[in-house]
Amino acid sequence: MHELFAKVLNEKDLSKAGDLFSLEDRDIVGDIATALQKIGEITDTEDYINNDNDQSVVEICITRVTTAIREMDTIEEHSSGLVDLLQVCQRHNLNPVTQDKDPPHAKVASDIMSCLFMHYSKSRVMTMAIPVVVNFLSSDNKELSRNVSSYLSLAALDNADLLAKHMEIILNSIFRGNYILSTVLPQIYAQNSEPIIECTDRLMDILDQCDVSERSSLFQVFSMVAKSKPQTLEPHIPKLSEYLGTSVLAPLVLTMFVDMAVVNPTPFVGYAAALKASGEKQPVHLIQVCQIMGAIATINETQAQLSMEYFVSNLGQTDQAVLTVILQEVKALSLTHPDLLTHNIDKVSKLSQNGSSAVRILVQQLREDNQKRSSTLEKEMKSVSSQTEGAVTVITVGNPPNSANPNGVIVRHMSIPASHRSSEQSLAKSSRTSGSTARYDRPISPSSTDRHTDRLSMMSSGTVSSHHGPSLESMRDGVQHFCDKHFSTIRNFISNISARIPLPEVCSVINGRHKRFLRLSFLCGGKGDQCLYSKSYFTLDTKLPKPWIHLMFLSTQAKAASALSQHDYSISRLKTCWDSLQTDRTAGSFLTLVTSSFPSAKDQDLLIHELHSSRFFDVFEFNAAKKFWACFMCNHPEKMYDLMKNGTPVIAGQLREKKGRWKFLKRWKTRYFTLSGTQITYSKSDQQHETLPVSKIQSVKAVRKGYRDIPKAFEIFTEDQTYTFKAKGHQNIEQWVQCLHIAVAQAHKGDDSRPSRTEGEGRGPRRQDNIVIERPRSVMDTKL
Repeated sequence: MHELFAKVLNEKDLSKAGDLFSLEDRDIVGDIATALQKIGEITDTEDYINNDNDQSVVEICITRVTTAIREMDTIEEHSSGLVDLLQVCQRHNLNPVTQDKDPPHAKVASDIMSCLFMHYSKSRVMTMAIPVVVNFLSSDNKELSRNVSSYLSLAALDNADLLAKHMEIILNSIFRGNYILSTVLPQIYAQNSEPIIECTDRLMDILDQCDVSERSSLFQVFSMVAKSKPQTLEPHIPKLSEYLGTSVLAPLVLTMFVDMAVVNPTPFVGYAAALKASGEKQPVHLIQVCQIMGAIATINETQAQLSMEYFVSNLGQTDQAVLTVILQEVKALSLTHPDLLTHNIDKVSKLSQNGSSAVRILVQQLREDNQKRSSTLEKEMKSVSSQTEGAVTVITVGNPPNSANPNGVIVRHMSIPASHRSSEQSLAKSSRTSGSTARYDRPISPSSTDRHTDRLSMMSSGTVSSHHGPSLESMRDGVQHFCDKHFSTIRNFISNISARIPLPEVCSVINGRHKRFLRLSFLCGGKGDQCLYSKSYFTLDTKLPKPWIHLMFLSTQAKAASALSQHDYSISRLKTCWDSLQTDRTAGSFLTLVTSSFPSAKDQDLLIHELHSSRFFDVFEFNAAKKFWACFMCNHPEKMYDLMKNGTPVIAGQLREKKGRWKFLKRWKTRYFTLSGTQITYSKSDQQHETLPVSKIQSVKAVRKGYRDIPKAFEIFTEDQTYTFKAKGHQNIEQWVQCLHIAVAQAHKGDDSRPSRTEGEGRGPRRQDNIVIERPRSVMDTKL
């Protein structure tokens, strides 16, 4: 051990302890293991709790040791010694003696845990640390428990399997009042769900004591429970309904109710009025409300009538996504109650000229279904009126009471007089026709499972097999079957690709001048104080909608706890986008797309090239430690001091400039440019100075020959001009580009009266409700 380190630890010499920071890290890195062992011996003595000198020496030594570990990146070598020191602390009193002072062993434990959990992504470190750290949750030290909860929330990002093994300790800590720990539960539910399901009642009881973020985490857990064991939540529907009026929690509650109602809609009959009121108050919730009302419609004739009236009353909605879901529910309802469709077909037909192709297709299908049923009834009536002698087979679809036939089909034979045999051929034809339309005439099955299968298939595919009645296999959701079969493969694929290709947060279809195109919206994962996209999206009008929608589907499935179906809200939105783009139907159905092979390496290269062309990588880079894509200000907050002065970007220097059209015919002009705050100033002569307001800049782009090359210049786009600049070197170009990005982002954040941008700009990164939107009038799409 280094002489100074040995003197401080062996003699507990506080006067020399401060000199430890004068030593180089490389000089003491070999002594860390011995130093940790010696620190453990000092803290394990009986008089340590009352010896201020020893406590100060230990505190300084721990700070020096953890600093060396961090700087030399040797955490994996010394994690064992740090964990041993935590175990020493656990043998002593951790409860505060006074309200304002933590015991010394609690301070030591906090310092050690801070060092360990800086490296939460290193599985070897967490494998040793987590089993020991969770034991601190059992202490009565509330401050220590809160710190541990924060560390475990961080560790759960990459170590859910390790944390899930300690579910009992985590739940007990939550029930003792450590509610902040509830934020861990959604991340570890999939690995160990049974203890959480068993404690659902107790988790419901603490909802009112939690703050908004903690309550939101619990609702995420309840949503997962609703997918796997919905009956567990049925007694709590009154409690959950109380949160339908809150804007933050209502979407989670309604999503939960959809999963529950599909399995057993009966408990929701008494809450239909509250659900409808929620949809009226916040139209964004209408999709889930309609799905729940569609499930309630399967109970009996009365509920079907009420649900149909509700659907028809909302046909005037302008949101195309809502209209699509309403028509899907009407189509599902018409399978068991075709008369309701016949009575309302005129109102449905008014949507035949709707701007959304998805809506028009559904309206056409409903009209065809109604027409087929009418013609079928006419044929049946003609056949019955011409009955003659022969054997007739009468088929009844649906289980009558006390039926022993499990498949819902009863066959019985009847004989009729010989004088009527002449029409036997006609009756045989009628029997076949009846078989093809049996799905329209079946009574509602008493089995909630059958209801679930029929409705889910209807909402997923929009079509029903028309031969031999609806078998369970043909009605099954193809997307859900595919996801269930390849669940782990999808997760692994997205995990591997996410560091190479950023995944969009939202997509929308834009009505262009000549055709529709897909717009992708990317979110900054950092969301720091200086984030360039804290109130906006980076958007990209893609020419490659097929692989992007496929990747978004796979990403959505990878984030889910179980296999999703086309009935799921996020999947149905992607399907609507795809259907809206495929006006000629030549690219195949949504089911064909999402069940096809994953995007190939060639497809991925094309996507990366498109991102380069849109200058995405000028602004964003992947944060390997936190595993998300973020803007350069969130990934490198230290740049704020280099690029900004008093909170505003400042840079100046000589640039070579061209502007306007036909730049290749013009000469470069060297001028001195200054960016300061909200404007760019440049000199045309000693007496003449020009300014360009930053608020007029729509986008900034680094210019490269190839996307792998270093930038040779950069461009600024306004509504009526394009400027091209050259600087001395690529580093100087990068500084100008970054400063301009910051300045434009700040200008757009502060200008609330400015009309919303068409690309990369909005009044806050919120989910876009309109799947198909009109193309903006502006000729140029903005980038920021």
